[in-house]
Amino acid sequence: MFNLFTMWHFYSENYSASQRYFINVSTLSFFMKKKILYSILAIIVVTGVWAAFNREKFTQTVVDLGMAMTSSMKHRDPSKEKAKFETTADVFSKEFKDNASEATKKYINQAVLLEGDITNVAGVTVTLNNIACNIDSTEVAKLKDLKTGSKIKLQGLVVGYNDLMEEVSMAQCTIK
Repeated sequence: MFNLFTMWHFYSENYSASQRYFINVSTLSFFMKKKILYSILAIIVVTGVWAAFNREKFTQTVVDLGMAMTSSMKHRDPSKEKAKFETTADVFSKEFKDNASEATKKYINQAVLLEGDITNVAGVTVTLNNIACNIDSTEVAKLKDLKTGSKIKLQGLVVGYNDLMEEVSMAQCTIK
């Protein structure tokens, strides 16, 4: 009877341990080793030259590679969640200033809906007093319409509090 054990037994008897490897470096000639080394070196040099002249594309390629490696993971989308807490920016920020450790325990990694006046818009960050909300990439187009001093409702995840700057950080914020 022919089975996997007999196949393995035949394989292990007829080939030495060094012959079972994909590439046995010791059996390669000096010129073949040199050829492989130069090929790898050429690939590295070509990639380096391409990256030097196409920094934006190279950076985007690295980011895309990272996204491809992590895209199979399910990511939380706070815009589709019902906010666990709904409050004004002033009350929210006062809770952190009064007792940062308790507020952090209460709000960290929770979906929060805040209403308040915009104090600053810089890049993809909208600031409400001392609350920095990083806007989700799906909402970036709406940033050009925002004006300092106007009222806004933002929903996002609370990711941290900076005691030194007395600033609350929120991520994946969406405009409601």
